[in-house]
Amino acid sequence: MSVRSLRIAAALGLVMLLASCSLLQGRNIDRPLVYFVRNVTVMADARIPLDLIEGVDRRVSAAIASTRAPQGAERVVLLVKIDRLGFGEGARRRLAQAKFTVTATSVETGEPVAQGSFTVSSPTDDPKWARQALVEEIAARIRFAFSLATPRIRKAQPPRMMSTRLTTDPPPVIVPDAPPAAPRAAAVAPQAPTMPQNSPAATTPVVSVTPPPTEMAAPPVAEVAQPPSSTAPAQPARRAADVRSGTPVENGASGTIRLRPDCDPAVTPDCPATP
Repeated sequence: MSVRSLRIAAALGLVMLLASCSLLQGRNIDRPLVYFVRNVTVMADARIPLDLIEGVDRRVSAAIASTRAPQGAERVVLLVKIDRLGFGEGARRRLAQAKFTVTATSVETGEPVAQGSFTVSSPTDDPKWARQALVEEIAARIRFAFSLATPRIRKAQPPRMMSTRLTTDPPPVIVPDAPPAAPRAAAVAPQAPTMPQNSPAATTPVVSVTPPPTEMAAPPVAEVAQPPSSTAPAQPARRAADVRSGTPVENGASGTIRLRPDCDPAVTPDCPATP
């Protein structure tokens, strides 16, 4: 009886030892775990669409970048392997379903510290959104299992417009842009025909003859009528005998003094007395 009890106790001890070794090597993910996740790698065979793999990798990487590093947590990297892609059963036979395995490997030791297998289904059977919805379900299950944050969706804010125009001002006049002018082709100068180097004509220098300058015709000159000149009638000079002392002309000089612009009654007999 004692020998049988010892055998049972030894068997129980061996089972507990094997269970503890399996827990140390990698425990199943049955609740949210807290690790300092550094990176993720998503892999699958050729039957899995490439956009599904890229979508899962992009979403999990964004969740890792948005998660604050926990204090004192072990550093791990995630390996996501998509095992099967198909459809559900029963009421979910029209919904897409994916089975995948996630393994967390320690950065320090290189050994797996946690591993779990999951099955998720797409919430819609619309062909347009079924694939993306399944990708989001896979990423959401990984975020929950490793306590990762959900990245926020950034909304593009419209640019702020600042204006000093009052509400009572008239609306601005918008002038439509003029159509761009077509570029003009540059004039290409004609090239002289090339002569072979061995020909005697190629050795004779070509002297360019400058064409004579073209004379420009002078513009026609209109004849301008000259105004008639108002000249006074010629008057005879006074004789030297008529020059007496006390007159404006003396000392043997000869000259004339006009008191009127037209004529002088003292010199011209036919000059009227009044102008």
